[in-house]
Amino acid sequence: MLKDVKAQAQQQEPPAPMPAREADKQQPFSSTLSGDLKRRLKMGAAAEGRKQYLVLEQALEEYLSRHHPELK
Repeated sequence: MLKDVKAQAQQQEPPAPMPAREADKQQPFSSTLSGDLKRRLKMGAAAEGRKQYLVLEQALEEYLSRHHPELK
């Protein structure tokens, strides 16, 4: 199943990466996820040809922009 997702991802163009802010440096972060959510993250990221941390980073950016726009 994962092979099919990876093969499909190779046929599609990856989305443009989010622009990086020069002041932002990558910081270590650790957390846990349910097994099902981790599996879906892995498959979704593979389907898009992206790293899992980039998918999580984008999701957090969207969440914070929507729910806490005052935090910039």
